[in-house]
Amino acid sequence: MSIGPVLISGAGPSGLVLALALGKNGVDVRIIDKDPGPRLGERGAGVSPRSLELHKILGTFDDLNRAGGPIRMKRDYDPLDGHKVANAVMLGQNYHERILRVHLEALGTQVEFGSELRSFTQSADSVSVEIVHHIDGKEVVERSEVAWLVGCDGARSVVRKTPGLSFLGKTKDDHKMLIGDIKVKGEPRQYWERWGDTTKKTIVTRPSSQDADILSFIIAGKIDIPKLLANPSLVRDEFYDPEDKTSFLTKWFGYLSIGGFSLALSCRYWILIIFVSCRPNIRMVDKLRVGRVFIAGDAAHCHSPTGGQGLNSSIQDSFNLGWKLALVQKGYAPASLLESYEERLPIIAEMLNKTTKLMKHILNQKTGRDASENKLRKTMTQLGVNYRGSSIVYNEGAERDPATLGSGYNKESETATQPGDRAPEAPGLVDVRNTSAQAATLSLFDIFSPSVHSVLVFAGNGTGSSTSDALHTLSGVIAQQPESAVRGVLIVSPESESQGATAGAQANGLFEQVLVDRDGHAYVGYNVPVGGEKVTVVILRPDGFIGARMHSTTGVEQYFGCVFPSGSK
Repeated sequence: MSIGPVLISGAGPSGLVLALALGKNGVDVRIIDKDPGPRLGERGAGVSPRSLELHKILGTFDDLNRAGGPIRMKRDYDPLDGHKVANAVMLGQNYHERILRVHLEALGTQVEFGSELRSFTQSADSVSVEIVHHIDGKEVVERSEVAWLVGCDGARSVVRKTPGLSFLGKTKDDHKMLIGDIKVKGEPRQYWERWGDTTKKTIVTRPSSQDADILSFIIAGKIDIPKLLANPSLVRDEFYDPEDKTSFLTKWFGYLSIGGFSLALSCRYWILIIFVSCRPNIRMVDKLRVGRVFIAGDAAHCHSPTGGQGLNSSIQDSFNLGWKLALVQKGYAPASLLESYEERLPIIAEMLNKTTKLMKHILNQKTGRDASENKLRKTMTQLGVNYRGSSIVYNEGAERDPATLGSGYNKESETATQPGDRAPEAPGLVDVRNTSAQAATLSLFDIFSPSVHSVLVFAGNGTGSSTSDALHTLSGVIAQQPESAVRGVLIVSPESESQGATAGAQANGLFEQVLVDRDGHAYVGYNVPVGGEKVTVVILRPDGFIGARMHSTTGVEQYFGCVFPSGSK
């Protein structure tokens, strides 16, 4: 175990998720951010289905679900006048971060705003950091030692640049964007709306799902930002149609003028709150770790805005690193476990390719979506993200399929429940310990935790001593693992003839929980035959991915032998 806290530089979604995951593991953590306070603006507002699943594990889903909302119906204005419809869950990044901060503060950790990481050096045992705190217009320098340093400090990351990590890729200088939020004083908007030709110049507006009077906009294309900022007529000439009295865009330009780096807007209708210019960056590192220093989120990879993968991929970085770093920091696992954080690289590369292809589709299309674009958009759920090629996943008695090992995304992985795939939800579970007639049913995501491996033991349909012996042996192997880091959960079907063995297992306290799969979702979702004779074991990692699948205690021992050192208990 290393002495000192884990220091996270950057309090965006990736930094906050990592801090919260570490905090729930009982790890001492500090999180700093050079900005003087929470950032404004909706920015990365799309939260993917996979990210929502991870929030369920983290314990933040209910708050996000209450705060979030669906995208309103979408209208695409193009030369053929196509009205397109799309629905998704949206949550402004400012709200997203606020919810994470509240949960983090409940654990006793607050973001140290106005605190900038200036430099650091590392040794075999610690990282020496220099932090500058901006207090009342003065700089106060702090020099301290931390156990580990994680850079979640964005595309211009100090943590990435200091050790000289590469940031391979390109910046599309021929395609620029103006991105902002405006506050609408008039009638609230109800639709995503788009004007112009994406092959040249376009304007997209999106209503907020949280604030009825907030509208996000993107002006994008082959635009000259300095000229556009200096001369609003350049925008008017491209998009303004004085003859179309009903056009929202016409009304917009009736009130809108642009000058310098501010928007001069009629106080009756608009107030600017956020306005930035940017260029699509398509970059990633080839290493995520140097000794005791890691990077995550935008510090490690930058996507084009298309597909909304920047924020969602960043959250997955943090979930992947969090449980491993916690086990090492607590002395449960060797530092070599941290090498497996590199399993994120193929996934980052895969999603980067997909968002880049999607951007090219959008920039080259003159009308609506085509079949290729629709296919790409379906992958943006991230449900097919997998670690099948990882060194720490184990599939007993099965050869690895070369066709799937090299890909970080596989459509099959959404439901196949093979080692490295996502762990699916399974509602309708009944805890046999709760005999109340009004007992609420559980789902698997109710028992998952960012600090615990969950060992799901499907009892099968065996009878007599063979099933009983297998359950006793499995419970013994689970008990040998680090205390509080591994949970054994026995799952049986209502029809199972092994109910006697189940009752015995509960009576003897062999498993932490015994659940009846009342509605059959667990057996079906995890591809376990209800009438199977063998006990099936599925080990779920704390980040919601399947670490191993097997039928024997030897397989369980082999998987945990990769994660925990001998005698770690």
